[in-house]
Amino acid sequence: MSGDQPPEVSAERAREAIGWSGLSQRRVAEAIGIDETKLSKALAGRRRFTAEELLGLATATGVTVRWILGDESQVSALPPKPSSAADATEEATPKRTMVEAAWTLFGRHGFDAVRIADIAEASGVSTPSVHYYFANKAELFDAALDYSVKLAFDRQIAWLDGIADPAQRLERLLELQSPLGRTERGEWSIWLQTWTRLALEDATLADYPRSYKRWSQTVQTTIEDGQHAGRFRPGDARAMADELTSLLDGLGIKVLTGVMDQETFTLRLRSYLDRSILDTTSRTDQQNIRTVQTKESS
Repeated sequence: MSGDQPPEVSAERAREAIGWSGLSQRRVAEAIGIDETKLSKALAGRRRFTAEELLGLATATGVTVRWILGDESQVSALPPKPSSAADATEEATPKRTMVEAAWTLFGRHGFDAVRIADIAEASGVSTPSVHYYFANKAELFDAALDYSVKLAFDRQIAWLDGIADPAQRLERLLELQSPLGRTERGEWSIWLQTWTRLALEDATLADYPRSYKRWSQTVQTTIEDGQHAGRFRPGDARAMADELTSLLDGLGIKVLTGVMDQETFTLRLRSYLDRSILDTTSRTDQQNIRTVQTKESS
């Protein structure tokens, strides 16, 4: 996580987020996966939240990692509907529980196979309670998509903010957005279903194109940073970002559908980065300089 942000900032905002959420510290500690003593120390500013803990805290309380860190991170473009502590009202807790249940069920079984009654059961509420917040299943799916966008945004901020080298940041960014983990596969399933819906419906009615543009902008900005630092090849950063995200999409779909294994996915992505993005000449020069320095010091 960010090494520049003093722990007092995240501690103060974490306390605010927990207060607005209506959750007890014990519930939050369980959601994060740490004991209550560690959480208390972090809330008092005596220890820093790890990246994984920040993700858990943001997910449990409904705020973004960026907000917890003080809204200062620039490693990712803002999502179209950024969350804040003001969103984590007392009423938001049952609604958020329903959205998380819908996200899990839609990602696992698909939009058509999931019923409102299934989401109600998974949320521990009645079907009329779900209808109080959502008019129909389509609204629930849109909320699940927003939840996926938030998960991706939070992951980027938590894990990338402390990585100064653009090449390392790009590699980590692509890893975070690949369908290799349990959560990531759930997100990819939601996104893949969204692409299918957009292919059949009027895309202007959906928010997803804006979310995808935000993701592309994050990749483009990272490439521009790498070019300015002499770590990436010169060229049209926007075109390079378009090609790279398109490659990731295609490879990701192959992994998600079982056409390609994870090892081949990683190999193909690494090969493309070496051929088209990374300035391998600069990297070789840096390695040679380190070799000479090592010889001279010995």
